[in-house]
Amino acid sequence: MKLRRPSNAVLGLGMAALVLGMFAFSYANVPLFRLFCAHFGLFGSGKAALRGGAGPGVAGAQGGLVTPMSSTTGNILGRNVQVKFMGVAGSGLPVRFAPSVPELSIHPGKPARLTYAFINMSDDSVFFRAVHSIVPNEAAKEFQLIQCFCFEDQALAPRERRDLPVYFALSPRFPPNVSEMILNYSLFPRDPKKGMPVPAAQAN
Repeated sequence: MKLRRPSNAVLGLGMAALVLGMFAFSYANVPLFRLFCAHFGLFGSGKAALRGGAGPGVAGAQGGLVTPMSSTTGNILGRNVQVKFMGVAGSGLPVRFAPSVPELSIHPGKPARLTYAFINMSDDSVFFRAVHSIVPNEAAKEFQLIQCFCFEDQALAPRERRDLPVYFALSPRFPPNVSEMILNYSLFPRDPKKGMPVPAAQAN
């Protein structure tokens, strides 16, 4: 027996029903997807977001509370990091230097400035290079020197005293588990007749 092929009208109706069913299925999945995200706290749909935020904040468009803007590692607006400053001169270098303040309380994301005072204790000119280091190591990745005497070789005339600036900032992504760091400078004598292998600004 020969099977009868469905007419074009029946086939068209079947295809239309299939498309309509697929559209209805996808439409119904939107609220289901939102409920799934809300339950598991995905894409900003956690419990705090559904309540309009928890704890101190500012009024949102819907009258709820919206928590302050924060970095990827936590709220930076109410956070301070203690930055301590140190320095040591290399053996045989007759230079004394010290920061204008021993430490500063810094907000991540906001720049800070201080100076280091240098004194040549000898009757001869001195040439030196400053190299900075940061402790702990994880803080170094989010520490940015904007202006620093360590970018260039320095020279002091006999008995000269000079104040040199340091301008820096901590990234908003500063590690949340680090509340204290040390910025240390070490001075090394330099031969003014010998250049650096790379420009000083690129070496830092």
